[in-house]
Amino acid sequence: MTSADFKYLVASKQLYDAREDKSIGIRLTEIAGVVKVSKASVSRAIDRLEKGGYIRKNDRNKIVITEYGFAQLAEYRIMIEWLCSHLQYHCNIPEEIARIDGINAACAMSDESRHGLAEFIKSGKADRRKEEQ
Repeated sequence: MTSADFKYLVASKQLYDAREDKSIGIRLTEIAGVVKVSKASVSRAIDRLEKGGYIRKNDRNKIVITEYGFAQLAEYRIMIEWLCSHLQYHCNIPEEIARIDGINAACAMSDESRHGLAEFIKSGKADRRKEEQ
């Protein structure tokens, strides 16, 4: 997933989280409003995310995040938060820049590497190694 596509998936999740009725789905115009782009740009990104299995369209042609999409968002979040905190702490990178770089780095990784690193971070071994040094 590209960092641009990630932005659309995150916007979809924000809209989903704000809903009381989670079954309704999300309209393209809502995502466009959050990301501040045209509906056509959102439509192209949604097509890519749908092909990747992150989202699907319901019977009303509205966007629904799949279980796979939620799982991937959680994995990306683990990586991005870890990368961001280490960039800030060890390299004195400002938070906004560290977050952007964390997103870009996570999106640049292969699925296998990203999953492996997320599992390593979740295991706590990444922090223990830092303490041992």
